[in-house]
Amino acid sequence: STAALVSEHCTASLQGQADKKVKMSEKPANLLPSMTVDINSATPYTDATMSKKAAIVHIKRPMNAFMVWSQIERHKIIEQTPNVHNAEISKHLGKRWKALSHQERNPFIQQAERLRQLHMAEFPDY
Repeated sequence: STAALVSEHCTASLQGQADKKVKMSEKPANLLPSMTVDINSATPYTDATMSKKAAIVHIKRPMNAFMVWSQIERHKIIEQTPNVHNAEISKHLGKRWKALSHQERNPFIQQAERLRQLHMAEFPDY
């Protein structure tokens, strides 16, 4: 399952892989972005979320576990059914998230915590 693969990569990343930066084109498809961030970067959260810099600086709050998961799943749904309205996709994602077990949610909870820590490093006064 996806959760098992993500969990494997989470464990591997935490066991000495954190100081390596993997290029986006070279990373395995199931590796989460926070595992590829250069810890010496001045903008680790921005790098992990691949967000664009706005002209007017507005610091967004870090993504929670549902947002991490739904971002991945939303792209899958849009690829399969491009004509579905965003509101319908959101409703569907909410129902699917509630149906996931804690074990299935855990990799995304861990990812959200890593993103929160990267966010704190990049925006200490947030």
